[in-house]
Amino acid sequence: MRDIFVTNSLTRKKDPLKSLDPDGKRIRMYACGVTVYDDCHIGHAMQAIFFDVIRNYLQFVGYSVTYVRNYTDVDDKIINRAKERGMSPRRLADDMIASSIRDMNLLGVKPADHEPKVSETMPQILSMIETLIANGAAYATKGGDVYYKVRAKADYGKLSNRNPEDMRSGTRDISGDGKLDELDFALWKADTTPDASWPSPWGQGRPGWHIECSAMARRYLGDSFEIHGGGRDLMFPHHENEIAQSESANKAPYASIWVHSGLLTIEHQKMSKSLGNHISIHEFLKSFPAEVLRLGFLQYHYGSNVDFSRAVFMSCHRRLLYYYETLAGLDTLSAASPGVAADTPNAAHPLMDEFHKAMSDDFNTAAALSAVNRHMRIAREWLTAKATPESRKKAADLAATARKIGGVLGLMNQPTSEAVNDLKRRLLPELKITEDEINAAIAARAAARQAKDYARSDQERDKLATRGIDVRDTPTGTTWAIRYQLED
Repeated sequence: MRDIFVTNSLTRKKDPLKSLDPDGKRIRMYACGVTVYDDCHIGHAMQAIFFDVIRNYLQFVGYSVTYVRNYTDVDDKIINRAKERGMSPRRLADDMIASSIRDMNLLGVKPADHEPKVSETMPQILSMIETLIANGAAYATKGGDVYYKVRAKADYGKLSNRNPEDMRSGTRDISGDGKLDELDFALWKADTTPDASWPSPWGQGRPGWHIECSAMARRYLGDSFEIHGGGRDLMFPHHENEIAQSESANKAPYASIWVHSGLLTIEHQKMSKSLGNHISIHEFLKSFPAEVLRLGFLQYHYGSNVDFSRAVFMSCHRRLLYYYETLAGLDTLSAASPGVAADTPNAAHPLMDEFHKAMSDDFNTAAALSAVNRHMRIAREWLTAKATPESRKKAADLAATARKIGGVLGLMNQPTSEAVNDLKRRLLPELKITEDEINAAIAARAAARQAKDYARSDQERDKLATRGIDVRDTPTGTTWAIRYQLED
């Protein structure tokens, strides 16, 4: 096990990650999932990718991880959207869950160990509400609503660092008679919507927004667990209310460490359909490979607010191609090195050390990728030099190490030659050039060199360079690459 430090929103400092189990080998993690009233967009992808990588790294260093990521399939937004489409809330939610699963699979986001739905957690939700009432932390109204008593929790506001006097309930379109305090938030609300309401001790209704995550977390992770994650926009009121009701019901601390990912904007504007910058995962993948999106997010620290544009995506596309082309060159260089297994990295490789240093310091994927960049640049120097037994061994070690790191980050996981060809094919139209034109220019350059017409040879090379194509003469022949300057 490695020492890992994580920025904790609850304490507002970096805290050591410590397992609550006696053996110190288990980490339990809950991340709030999507409310399934529409197809997932790339903002949903950002949070899912970051927590996917966190789970991957914890497993990589030897922890046994139990990861829960829920689906909110009971909500006002779902009911309203279902009415707009003339379908039942249950049918809409099921369709959107299936869509989300397809999208996450395409992005290489592995399923969580448990992916509960609110609709399938009703017994646990009702039980927790009953416990809160019995503990004096909640009350039912004559109209069939149930509210949590915010002022009954002395430390309410400790996550968001807010004073209860300055707060509002933050509930979603919830109203009702009998509410004792403006700050109290709904645990259960009276409702008779078909396919979106259930019988309860207080009458037909459905859960409030917050109780669902508390009930699902306790069901799969217990009263207390190590990590709770979600987007920064959920810190208040959702996560604040989770802490209050969970600790009031469980009589135990809730999550030890709270991890909040940043928010996504597109060209400095919040993503929304009305602004025309709402990008669904499905639409994104029509233009770019999935690893481009992963790289785009992971080049930032998970806690950063990220602003994207097409130019950023294009840059990530080129960098990903650079990685795969370098891996292809390393594979070729190391192929003649007998007895070197390309899938067995040197555990002491400097890149692996740098990767662990970055990731154990608050899961810093930005620093980890900077380390990958440095080693890839060094590797390019080997590929243009005369091969030696030492360079072949170094090539094999670096390629294997990079692929191991890629396995954690969800990058460089595709067959190398296929990835290179696909990335080039997608990029060439942006440069307004075809592969046939490139090959023709390279052939003309070779013919000019054969005829010792070096001026013409240089012209052919420069003609390609002005269109973003670099020609490279290597010990194994002439190749071409789309120009990209790799930076830390």
